[in-house]
Amino acid sequence: MDDLVTRIKEKGMALGFSAVGICDAAPLEEESRKLDLWLSRKFHGTMEWMERTRSQRVDPRSYFPEAKSIVVVAVNYFRKDEPLKLPQDKASISIYARGRDYHKVIRKKLKALLKEIQQWVPGVKGRVCVDSFPIMEKSLAVKAGLGWIGKHTNLILKSKGSYFFLGELLLNISIPSDTPFTFDHCGSCHRCQEACPTDALSEAYVLDSRKCISYLTIEHKEGIDENLKPGIGNWVFGCDICQIVCPWNKFSESTQISDFHTRIPESWLPLERLEKITSDEFEHLFQGTPVKRAGYENFKRNVGIALTNYRATVKRS
Repeated sequence: MDDLVTRIKEKGMALGFSAVGICDAAPLEEESRKLDLWLSRKFHGTMEWMERTRSQRVDPRSYFPEAKSIVVVAVNYFRKDEPLKLPQDKASISIYARGRDYHKVIRKKLKALLKEIQQWVPGVKGRVCVDSFPIMEKSLAVKAGLGWIGKHTNLILKSKGSYFFLGELLLNISIPSDTPFTFDHCGSCHRCQEACPTDALSEAYVLDSRKCISYLTIEHKEGIDENLKPGIGNWVFGCDICQIVCPWNKFSESTQISDFHTRIPESWLPLERLEKITSDEFEHLFQGTPVKRAGYENFKRNVGIALTNYRATVKRS
């Protein structure tokens, strides 16, 4: 089985994964307790499905009952040649959302990995997961030895940073697991907490989604609290502030996956232009990117908030 592990990891890296780890498919008991506390504090906001799928999240076998082992992969999406945050008069979009929808890219690669494993071990069954089922990806990544969850609640890979997508391949065979990552390298650093303009990280390692700019601009489909709007700045889809200030991201390297290079023309990023965007233009401009997830109406809402913030800045100056 050790030989199989080596082949899986080598093939995974050849497919473009930045890191590959393996863990068992047992329920996540400690994470289950933390999730219950997080939900009880209503930190999930209007994402009611997180409460509805609570029992499924902590047990990977609820997705694939035959699962015995899980291959966890991390995929780099960072681009050094792109600005992470744009000037106030332009729309800032989280860097992960500027390229092709990662679900399709990673799913295709994991299916290719599964096909290889089935050739090595005939009869093996597996299930690919890339946000397609509510399992706790970051916790599984820690369990598989990939890295630790930082104070900003993102997974950090030592000497590689946090700009990574995660994906999983659940298998119905038992293979040797990697040693879980147990050390916290955040130390006394609190830069992510101090930099969050909406105070969504008032507690280390705990995200209050109700205040998170990513949640507000993507998941939240209702009106946004007036007190939170100024902190949103010019972010119109997602937010990278807590990652931008993280010291570990000084190690970030540009992705080798061309699908994750930006698809959004810079000429479309001025807020005053986006203010006039039509539904058809929205569909065309963001076709194939995660930005479409926000929907036209909510995207326009976000642009309106960003434009108001920019005009207030100009007025003050």
